[in-house]
Amino acid sequence: MNTIKQLNTLLVCLDLTEIDEHLIQYASFLSEALDTERVIFLHAIQAYDLPDKKSKKYPGLQSTLSQTIRKEITNAVSERFRRGTKTEVITKIEDEDAAELIIDFTRKEEVDLTLIGQKFGEDRAGRYGQKIATQVQSDLLFVPENPDYSLNKILCAIDFSRQSERAFTRALDIQKATGAKLTCYYIYDTSKSYFPATTLRSSSALEKNMEKKYRKFLKKFDLTPDQVPCHFELNDQIRGHAERINRQAEAEQAHLLVIGCRGQTSKVTSLLGNVTENIRRMDMDMPVMIMKNLKTNPKG
Repeated sequence: MNTIKQLNTLLVCLDLTEIDEHLIQYASFLSEALDTERVIFLHAIQAYDLPDKKSKKYPGLQSTLSQTIRKEITNAVSERFRRGTKTEVITKIEDEDAAELIIDFTRKEEVDLTLIGQKFGEDRAGRYGQKIATQVQSDLLFVPENPDYSLNKILCAIDFSRQSERAFTRALDIQKATGAKLTCYYIYDTSKSYFPATTLRSSSALEKNMEKKYRKFLKKFDLTPDQVPCHFELNDQIRGHAERINRQAEAEQAHLLVIGCRGQTSKVTSLLGNVTENIRRMDMDMPVMIMKNLKTNPKG
């Protein structure tokens, strides 16, 4: 059975837009629900957005601006967080690419989960999109605008791989901490089968096989399907996996979707994996937690 680190340190990426308010509030909710030890708020100021730093007209502008922004964020954080939670606000100026500052921060610090805001309709390959998602050295949580501040229902998408086992372990830990209802969702891709399901009989046989695999999967956690039910579905290629997972999460009114990321994620040119990358790009109504394949992307 997979063992994973507790969520002791959260990193929240802010960009001084309206979604920051939702991110700060959700980070407060999550840290209290999961009893996290530390929450870091990081805003990267892009140097090329500033006036010419050599100009005598703006002495100490960068330092003053950084202090002003830090104070503004600190005030917002203080309003949302309960006393006793260790919070830290960091503002830094990046000469080239602000995304690199965030990535480098997770390489040097012990960050367990990075929270990123997802604006509806925003291109997911944007500033805080694919580059951070693929290279950041922690698991990810994409928080949409106006999320539900509750964790009563969790959906975990699985495929019986090591990464989905890791995702299930995280979902189970959250379920134990919050008392949420945990369910799983498994899609069987018939295109990868030597004998695709073409009749009701063959579909029934495939479903029984999936149920058998699921019972074996749960046995590693000393659980049964009665305790953690799973919805099985055959992929007929009419609708993509990501769309199906989103549809199932909405149908179950899930407050959190947890999914494992397969494949290499250390290069910006590689996807998080077809399903997870497509989910990252979708307009999801609930927060999406992506458990990364960090073994291929070690800290150091």
